[in-house]
Amino acid sequence: MGTSEKGRVVMGGSAGATRVGVAAIDNHPIVLKGIGAALAESAPGLELVAVAGSVRELLAGPGAQAAVVLLDLGMPREGSVEDDIHELVAHGMVVLIFTSEERPAPVRRAIAAGASGLLLKIDPVEAIADAIRGALDGEQVCSGALAHALLTDDELMVKLSPRQIEILRSISEGLPYKAVARTMHISESTVREHLNRAVATYRQRGLDPGNSHGLVTMARGEGHLPD
Repeated sequence: MGTSEKGRVVMGGSAGATRVGVAAIDNHPIVLKGIGAALAESAPGLELVAVAGSVRELLAGPGAQAAVVLLDLGMPREGSVEDDIHELVAHGMVVLIFTSEERPAPVRRAIAAGASGLLLKIDPVEAIADAIRGALDGEQVCSGALAHALLTDDELMVKLSPRQIEILRSISEGLPYKAVARTMHISESTVREHLNRAVATYRQRGLDPGNSHGLVTMARGEGHLPD
């Protein structure tokens, strides 16, 4: 068999049949071996051709010819998930988030960065295979009801502004308001105003953070802040 176009390998057998190359960037190889075996059994048109620990490693090997990349959110990385997505999309690859993450904010940031859909590792391989095919057809896909809710249900998280998130991130790192204000080149009263607005947004949803530390806890629980 030979490669006829990027990510599609002609199968030895019926004329014109093709296999779509699927690669993965993940640090759980056992999970991926299981996915590879399941795809081979239930989705013979899809083949897991490479597993890598980073975008750089993937693009330096056979995975560079894959049509689709399954990208884990939670693994250690040098840059950001958004940077990874931008680089893969720039190489003409369809990027699908393949993760155990069940907080809405990180997966929505990934979609906004250019990922074509969300696949949860808990979902059946048949649903994952269907989603991969849909993404290849240009659709934005989800592998199940929970994945769809994480991307679309506005009740799952409070929308915070980038400035509010930046302030909460600094507070989570132990900086007092005065130091946050100095770092961000704003006044301390402006810091407090952003926090008050964030509290008001949560209270509109019937949630009371209580104070800035409660805000940090809620924002982290939704994925606005890293663990």
